[in-house]
Amino acid sequence: MKKSIVLFALLLAFVYAIPATAQESVLPPNANKALIEDNLFIGMAYDNLGLQRSCALMLGNIQSNRAVVPLIDVLHNSTDDNLRVAAAWALCKIGDGRGVYAVKMAVKYDESMKVKTICAWYYENLVKQGTFTFVKPEPPIIATTE
Repeated sequence: MKKSIVLFALLLAFVYAIPATAQESVLPPNANKALIEDNLFIGMAYDNLGLQRSCALMLGNIQSNRAVVPLIDVLHNSTDDNLRVAAAWALCKIGDGRGVYAVKMAVKYDESMKVKTICAWYYENLVKQGTFTFVKPEPPIIATTE
C-alpha cells in the first residue's frame, strides 16, 4: 500500500514538472495514459479531500475522456465546494460536451454561490468567451441612524 502511494506521488510530481500549453499534452509521448488514469481514479476513491481534488485536477491536465462521467458525478454530488470546483475546472479542460454542459448547468442550478461563480468563470475562460458577464458589485451603502 505504501509503495503504491509513493509511486502515485512520484507520478504526480513527474506530470506536474512538465510544462503544458492549451494544445500540448502534459504527458510524455511514451507515457501509459491508461495506467495513469487508473491510478488517479484510485486516488479519487480515497476519503482524503486533498487527494481527491489533486486527482481531479490531474485528470483535467491529462485531458482524460474516461474521467468525464466520474467528474460530472463529483460536480453534482460532492458536499465539498472545493472538490466540486476542481471537478468543474477539469471538465472544462477536458472539453467534452457532456462535461462542459454540466459546468454550464452548475452555474444555473448549483446551491453554492461560490461554485456557481467559479463555474461561470471557468466556462467563460476555458470554454466559450462571451457566455457570462461579470459585474463588479457596488460598494455597500452604510446608513446612519443619527
